[in-house]
Amino acid sequence: MDKNQTEKSQAELYREERKQRMEKAAKKNATKSPQLAKFGRILGKCCGVIIIAALCLTVIYGILSFFGVPQKVATAAKIGNKRVSVAKYDFYYYDIYNQVYSQAAQYENRSSGLGRQLTGFDITKAPEDQSYPSTLEGYDNPTWADYIRETALTYLQSYITYSQLAKDKGLTVTDDQKAELEEQIKQLTTYADNNDYSLNRYLTKIYGKGVNEKLMREIYEERYLATNYASDSKKEISAAVTDEEINAEYDANIQSYTKFSVNLFEVTAVTQDLADDATEEQKTAAQTAAMAEAKALADGYLSKITNAASVLNVATSYKSSSTEASVNLVDTNAATVKKSYGENTVNWIYSADRKVGDKAVIETDGGYVVIYMVAVPYRENANAVDVRHILVKFNTTTDNNGNKTELTEAQKATYYAKAEEIYNTFLQNPTEENFAALAKEKSEDTGSKENGGLYETVAPGDMVDGFNDWIFDEARKPGDVAIVETTYGYHVMYFVSNDNEPVWKLNCRSAIATNKFTESDTNLMASDEHKITKHDKCINWGSEQMNKIIKNFLANSKKSSSSTQRVTK
Repeated sequence: MDKNQTEKSQAELYREERKQRMEKAAKKNATKSPQLAKFGRILGKCCGVIIIAALCLTVIYGILSFFGVPQKVATAAKIGNKRVSVAKYDFYYYDIYNQVYSQAAQYENRSSGLGRQLTGFDITKAPEDQSYPSTLEGYDNPTWADYIRETALTYLQSYITYSQLAKDKGLTVTDDQKAELEEQIKQLTTYADNNDYSLNRYLTKIYGKGVNEKLMREIYEERYLATNYASDSKKEISAAVTDEEINAEYDANIQSYTKFSVNLFEVTAVTQDLADDATEEQKTAAQTAAMAEAKALADGYLSKITNAASVLNVATSYKSSSTEASVNLVDTNAATVKKSYGENTVNWIYSADRKVGDKAVIETDGGYVVIYMVAVPYRENANAVDVRHILVKFNTTTDNNGNKTELTEAQKATYYAKAEEIYNTFLQNPTEENFAALAKEKSEDTGSKENGGLYETVAPGDMVDGFNDWIFDEARKPGDVAIVETTYGYHVMYFVSNDNEPVWKLNCRSAIATNKFTESDTNLMASDEHKITKHDKCINWGSEQMNKIIKNFLANSKKSSSSTQRVTK
């Protein structure tokens, strides 16, 4: 048999076997229920539809997620019956983080490690990766992320509650506030353009999905309205405070509303060095001996003091670095002295029989204070003043030792010429309204610029020397203008008025009004109408999103810093 004949037989054999298998399967299927077979066909079709639907839903969710719809729809909390979206919560979360970060970064820029030392916050770590340095209600071992979360929710409750009350009262956003918001939107738009983003996409990069220009405008309108309502409320409460309440507050807290002048210095107790294994008894004995020695020295120095002027000389003989500023405390207050020299010193000053010329040695935690009474406690009867100014700021530099370099007379003349130009421009239309407009345009004082250079209810000593001396000159009258030099620069001054209450009375009124407002705020936030109901799952989801954004920001900052260092090298 040849090869082709053999292959043909094998093929025929395979076809016959295949035919037999198909016939056998057909007989088996014939025994099945027609309904079952139909169900199988339907099930197959349904599975296909489900798979296609699932794919469609995945695509749709991806699109919705890209535009932040889940964050806009999901509820993080309710303030009364007003819903707070996860997107709005995320905005507040990042805003609080930015405040914490910026404060720590400012100190950090002065000296490495200072930011963490003073604030407890490490700008190189995400909030969830570092412990919060204080207690936090509801948390056993709180992190900074916990603090930011709770602060964001507190802010949300306050702003939303007060903005609604503002609307109920008929309050609106002021023109200046509208202009301020438009300027901020303009700046953000510029940043977005510089990074090849639309504004909404840029806001999403910063604050997370769901945050866009519309939501940002809504948030800022709420904030402005809330601020306006709170300000009006405080003014109304303050105006309603009675003289009887003021006198009672003064009598109960006299140390908070009076000033005095003393000359003093502290003799420190110096403990002898002890062995590392010294007992507590030995340490106590050494401290007792050191205090006794300090007391003997202080008594000796006290005997040499004959008048106020002699205190500085005696202090210098004890410590050559003593200065007039550190020894002669003029028009100071109880809080300042207590912080540096202890409560015993304050109690001596406020003794009922205290008089000018009294002197004493007073024990503190670390030694003894030698003190001479220059002016007994008095309340400030001078009226508080309202004043506007335009600052032309000195741009000084520091030397290699960190000391500020003095400007030359030629440099000062340049700054003075600028101040004089502003002054002469004002004289062309010498009205307070015109001065306020110039301040907004020209002043370099960020604290008062947007308010037309206005400082209200200023008390003696609140402002830097020069500025303070001019506004509290007895000859000062409304409408007075001048150019005044201080350590900050040249100030173009405009005196508004001193038609206010005496400082002590104003301070008492303010304290009472603040306490009443705080009590009112506490009750308001606890009321059913304005209480906060937290949706923890959505809040946690929002917090997780924000921490991812923050970690990405920190990683990019680290890369940027490393690149800068490499370029510098």
